Amino acid sequence: MRSSIPTTALAAACALVAAVVALDSPSAAQRHGARDAGLRVERIRLPRPPTVSAGDRILTLVRVDPRRYAFRFLSEGHEGPRRPLTQWVRDFGLTGGINAGMFLPDGRSVGFLMHEGIVRSHRHPSRFEAFLGFGRPERPEEIAVGGPSCGRGLGWFRERYRSVLQARRLLLSCEGEARPWPNRRRYSVAAFGVDEHGWAVLVHSRTPYRMSVFSEMLASLHLGLRGLAYMEGGPEASLVVETETERVHEVGSWEDGFNRNDDNRAFWDLPNIVGFAPRGHR
Repeated sequence: MRSSIPTTALAAACALVAAVVALDSPSAAQRHGARDAGLRVERIRLPRPPTVSAGDRILTLVRVDPRRYAFRFLSEGHEGPRRPLTQWVRDFGLTGGINAGMFLPDGRSVGFLMHEGIVRSHRHPSRFEAFLGFGRPERPEEIAVGGPSCGRGLGWFRERYRSVLQARRLLLSCEGEARPWPNRRRYSVAAFGVDEHGWAVLVHSRTPYRMSVFSEMLASLHLGLRGLAYMEGGPEASLVVETETERVHEVGSWEDGFNRNDDNRAFWDLPNIVGFAPRGHR
């Protein structure tokens, strides 16, 4: 979405919360099968057709083992000018990345953003109810996603993690249950979550849905997600992975009230992303 929020007024903030998932070793007998070198790409046909003729109903999930890959925020004004996600990934030698939440016209995150202990956006809108945290000094492999029903707020995240993002809202709770959404607008979507094994999960759907419907579908698929935060929607919703064996280039298009078509095929310039690369890479 553009930097302005294309929604009706959001409900007053509930108690802000968090989920930290234990890093159990995934087994070969797991529902999604064995995982290769800490990175797995899944494509799943969503069970419900959209209410508009757009997209292919394919849900893309990229599961990333944070013991093998480190996450970082990159921002306009700190790492150079905004650019498409594909260019962010290539310029910084990343394995992949996704939107780091919504942003203002000047490129600042709409919500709070801190990278490696340095605050890049001091904003703290009460209607933004979800959080992402990583970079815990004593447990660098730990990823946390939080929001209503999980138990902790911004202060809790800041005490534990050196990198924190305040995002708009949870799509799935820390128990994997669908969360309500405050409006009926439809859009392509990019989201960030964690699964039952503590792996980060990057999610993308080009096909536009109302977010309440999208959340219900994800919950019904039993994907093992334990917290999923909405990152971005519409033509700016982006997901990229580039390795020797995997290539994921997912870009959104439809957004009610802004871009009501399925024509966009280009990655839009982004001022903030969350990327990942093998540990030890800088």
